Amino acid sequence: MLPQQSINPSPSPSVPTNTILFVCVENTFRSVMSEELFNAKAPPGWRAESAGVSPAAAVNPVVRELLLELGISLTDRTPRVVTPDLVARASRVVTFGCLDRCPIGAESKGEDWPLPGSTGRTFEQLREIRDELSRRVDDLIKRYCLQPEHIAGGRLEGKRASAAGIEELRRELIKAARARATVNYGQLMKILEISRGRPLFEAIVEVDKAEVARGAPGFAAIIVRKDTGFPGGGFFCGDDLPPSLRRPFERASDSKLSAAEMNYVKDAQRNIWDYYSTVGQT
Repeated sequence: MLPQQSINPSPSPSVPTNTILFVCVENTFRSVMSEELFNAKAPPGWRAESAGVSPAAAVNPVVRELLLELGISLTDRTPRVVTPDLVARASRVVTFGCLDRCPIGAESKGEDWPLPGSTGRTFEQLREIRDELSRRVDDLIKRYCLQPEHIAGGRLEGKRASAAGIEELRRELIKAARARATVNYGQLMKILEISRGRPLFEAIVEVDKAEVARGAPGFAAIIVRKDTGFPGGGFFCGDDLPPSLRRPFERASDSKLSAAEMNYVKDAQRNIWDYYSTVGQT
């Protein structure tokens, strides 16, 4: 499990806040619990909010007790209705059987967690629901918030790569290209000694601009996810892609690639490998 904090942290004013929105029917149990669990261990630059499609008058008091068992204090709040504005500013919308009742825009960035509500449950069953919510929150953070190609779009801030680090990054990418190999985001972060996606993205852009300026193809297609061996979905949001392959930004975090997308990547990789194994020797 990801570490929990006993006090919900406030985001630093220097770090842009990105939002996970949890939505259940009444905003009294599952969505509130998920919000607090997320905020107790949120990565820098991330916060959670919650709302309901038909909010009740008050939060279920059992939530406070269940969270206190984990050392988390429930912040005071009143259930609220999910609005188009809440959906619009959220990076991800997590629902509990009510995605079809949310405002327009939720479906394109949503996922549904099929977990039961509190009605008719024993306290031990409620503990089990809490623990499953905590597990799913951990997974969401790892799978979504901390994915390098996702946070490369500006999701997290960190220290900028040094000039020496950027030059080392260029050398490593050229080395990989000459070996007709790929390199994953985690390897590049180790090279730059950074732990956030934004500075990695900025460093890659700086290297690519310099390469393109001298007539090289750049390296984007050989920078891949460790789990899939392909670039992340954000690779397909670029304006330089064919219109038939270009994705809307809402799909930047989607790691599933179509056959056409995989073939495009493979062709781009071959182009990079061929270039750096022949004319790109400097």
